[in-house]
Amino acid sequence: MRSGFGRTAAIMLAAAVLLAGGALGESTEIILPDGQHRLTLPEGMEYQEPAEDEKDLKGIFLMPPDLEMLVFAYDAGQATVQDLAEAMTNAGLNAQLREVGGETMLVFQDQDPADQAPCLGYSYVKDGIMVEISFFYSSQGAMDLTESIMESIHQ
Repeated sequence: MRSGFGRTAAIMLAAAVLLAGGALGESTEIILPDGQHRLTLPEGMEYQEPAEDEKDLKGIFLMPPDLEMLVFAYDAGQATVQDLAEAMTNAGLNAQLREVGGETMLVFQDQDPADQAPCLGYSYVKDGIMVEISFFYSSQGAMDLTESIMESIHQ
């Protein structure tokens, strides 16, 4: 059942990109893996399909050279964003709950262990599915862009 969900989420993201013409030439709206929420991505973001073995990774969106957005979907089980925030805080990570686009989200900061790139992540749980949107950035301008992307979230 979970693999069917993953395939459906990947198809929805790919369809959103195909409707935009493959490369995201102007601002483009994508449907997130829960099938309900949407994000508006800025002009110049490029879609990259995840490798087949990446079961939870549903989409990669790049704005070279300094911004990468990864969209994941996980089976949340009975977990809530509050549970996840507490677990991350207890593990020493910077995590908090924020209201974003009418949805209570876990917002966290981390670093990529491979290259130490800063990461800003947003997660929410909808109908037993945790959607995670992680941004890896290398400039202040790219970090600022993450905020405008997340402010665009809507149903």
